[in-house]
Amino acid sequence: MTALRGSRSRRLPPEQRALRRGRLMLSLQLAGAITAIVVLVGGLAYVVTVHRQRAQVSMTLGYVLGQDRTGAVDPCSWLFVLRDGRLVGADQAPAGLPLSAPVNAALGGAPVATVVLRANGTVYAVRTARYGGEVRQAAFDERWQLSDRRQLMDALAMAELAGLLIAAVTGRLLACLAIAPLDEALAKQRRFVADASHELRTPLTRLHTRAQMLLRRPEADVPSEVSDELRRIVAGTRELNEIVDDLLNSAGLAASRPGGGPIDLADVAGAVAEAEQPRAQQAGVSIAVRREAQASVVTGIESALRRMVSALVDNAIGHSRPGGHVWLTVSTPDRGRLVELVVADDGTGLDPADRRRVFERFHRGSGGSTGRHGLGLALVREVVVAHGGTVEADGRPGSGSCFTVRLPAAR
Repeated sequence: MTALRGSRSRRLPPEQRALRRGRLMLSLQLAGAITAIVVLVGGLAYVVTVHRQRAQVSMTLGYVLGQDRTGAVDPCSWLFVLRDGRLVGADQAPAGLPLSAPVNAALGGAPVATVVLRANGTVYAVRTARYGGEVRQAAFDERWQLSDRRQLMDALAMAELAGLLIAAVTGRLLACLAIAPLDEALAKQRRFVADASHELRTPLTRLHTRAQMLLRRPEADVPSEVSDELRRIVAGTRELNEIVDDLLNSAGLAASRPGGGPIDLADVAGAVAEAEQPRAQQAGVSIAVRREAQASVVTGIESALRRMVSALVDNAIGHSRPGGHVWLTVSTPDRGRLVELVVADDGTGLDPADRRRVFERFHRGSGGSTGRHGLGLALVREVVVAHGGTVEADGRPGSGSCFTVRLPAAR
C-alpha cells in the first residue's frame, strides 16, 4: 500500500506535489505550535505546583517541630524528640524512620537540615533541628503531593494528545483553505493555456495553409520578393503551430492523471522513427532503432508516450549535423522491472552544466537548430514523471548527447 501511494504521488504534476507538500508543512507547523503551547503551559503549571507543594511541606515540618506530643502528630506527619539518649515517638514511626545521622549532627551543633527519604513506596521529608533546648526531628509523608503530580502529568499527557488530534484536524482544514486558492489558480491557468492554445490553432493553421497556397502559384504571378516573405511567413507559422501544440499537450497532460493500458515502448519508438525518416533524410541524418528485449511493455497513454519519444527524436535531429546519426535503443534493465529508452546522437553535444536545465521550460541550449523554444524537453519530463518514471540527460560539447528514459514495466 505504501509503495502504491508513493507511485501515485510521483505521478502528480510538479505543481500538485508542491501544493501537497505545502499542505503537509502547514499541518506540521500548526501541530508543532499547539504542541509547544501545551508543553509550555503544562511545564509552567507543573513548576508552580511543585513550588507550592514544597512550600506547604516546609510549613508543615515547621508546625510539627513545635508540637508538644510525639509520635504520629497526624496521619502524614511524625515528631521524634531526643530525651535521655533515645528518640521518643520512634515506636510509632514507619519503617526507616527516624534518621539517626541528622540527630547526631544536630547534637554536634549542625544547623537545621532537611533531607528526603525514599522508602515504603513513598517519599518522606525529614527536618532535624534544635528546638527549645531539645533535638527534634519532624517527618512528613508526601504521598498525596506525589499523587497530585502524577495526576497533573496524566492530565498534561491527555491534553497533549488531544492537542495533537485537534492540530491534525485543524491544520488539515486550514491548510486546505490556505492552499485552495493556489490550486484553483493553477487549474485556471492550465484551462486558460489549453483554451487559448486550442483557439489559436485554427487561425494559425489557416494562415499557414494560405501562405503555402500562395507559394504554389506560378512564379509569374508572385514576385520574388513576395515569395521570400511568404517563405518566412510559412516558417514562422510552422514554429507558432509547434509552440501551440506543445502548450496544448503540456496543459492537457498536467490537468489529467495518466491511466491508459499496456503500451509496447519499442513499437512506439519504431513508429516515431519511421514517421521522422523523411525529415531526417532532408537533414542528412540517419535514424536507427534497436530492440534489446522481447517484452518492453509499460502502462500509460500511447499518445503521450508517442509525443515524448517524438520530442526526444526531434531534439536529436535538431542538434545533429548533416551525415549524423540518431540511435533509439529499448531495453529492460533491473531484471525486467524497468523499460529503458535511450535516444542518442553524435551531434553538437550537451554542456554538462545544462543536464538538469534542459528540462526546464523555455530553456534553450547553445547548439542545435534555430527556432527552438525549449518546450519539447519540458514536456518530455512531464510525460515521464506522470508515468512514474525518470529521465536523464548526458553528453559533451561536440560529442553528441544521450537521453535516458526509465519507466516501470507493466505487471
